[in-house]
Amino acid sequence: MTENSWIPRFIGSLIATAIVLTLGWALVYYFAIDTLLSGGSKALNDILSNINISSTAWWRDLISLGFDLLIVVVAILGSWWVLGHLALEAKEAGKWRRYYSSKESAGDVWVNRLGLWPRIQHLWLIVTFILCAATGLAAHFEVLATRPTLIAVHVYSGIAMGVLVILHFAQYAVEAILAKASGESLRERYPMLEIYSFRFLKAFVKPLLRSISPRIKAEPYGKYDPEQLFEYWGVYWGIAVLGIPGIIMAIYGPSVLDGILWVMHFKEAILAISFILMVHIAYTHFRPTVFPMDPTFIHGKMPLRRIREEHPLWAEQLAGKISLPGGPSLRTALLKEGDTGSR
Repeated sequence: MTENSWIPRFIGSLIATAIVLTLGWALVYYFAIDTLLSGGSKALNDILSNINISSTAWWRDLISLGFDLLIVVVAILGSWWVLGHLALEAKEAGKWRRYYSSKESAGDVWVNRLGLWPRIQHLWLIVTFILCAATGLAAHFEVLATRPTLIAVHVYSGIAMGVLVILHFAQYAVEAILAKASGESLRERYPMLEIYSFRFLKAFVKPLLRSISPRIKAEPYGKYDPEQLFEYWGVYWGIAVLGIPGIIMAIYGPSVLDGILWVMHFKEAILAISFILMVHIAYTHFRPTVFPMDPTFIHGKMPLRRIREEHPLWAEQLAGKISLPGGPSLRTALLKEGDTGSR
């Protein structure tokens, strides 16, 4: 690699990141910050001075204010996370894209990080999310099509997304029950449970601090890093807060319960859309080392070299189950390990 070969990739990463962050912050400002600036203090005063837990209007105002604050906090932390990694990875821009196309990568062990079914689920989620987000915002601004048409597409897309979540949850719930019955450790079988450990908090906070002071040593990641863990569980939260009110409103209308469910549904939608723009797209695909896209979600594979650098704890777990260094047996064992597709 020449001395300045990272510059074009970094500039591309910087521009793409700036675009999605700007779009995300535009949403956050329009739907949360502007509301807080124009009436946040009055809303807070009314909530605190007229506490009435039996009033649906009181709960609606409390939930609305809480969501606006949550949206802003997530946007700040998400932007910090993305920009911090942008700075830390600047001089490594294009690293993995170059490696993927190099002769060296052909001799590497490519682990199936995501099996076929998880990749299908991911595509299913992408399509339904885009349809729900686009039709929801279009209906709000009354553009693109008639409101009844937009709402119809929105509802059916939401139902399709709900079916996906039910299938996903049912699959892993059954697997977890069977694994527990056989005495298997759920923490070892399902890396996404790492979010419930104190180590997850350290792994999340250290990169934020490291972007300010590179002297801080990064916490080694397992199969998933903090952003991936947060986002995985955020899907469950989002579907519950979006889906349950959405079903009820589809039956009884948006004014049911004095608009509480509409506030939950709409505010959570803004939180989800802004997070996907500002964090998921920016961090997963536009970060310097993989810009312009991380192809893992397409073919499901990741080279062992990258696993060792970005997910060292996962590499140790893989190495503990097979013999290193590699060879045909190692390649076969690792591919089999990744084929489970366990999240």
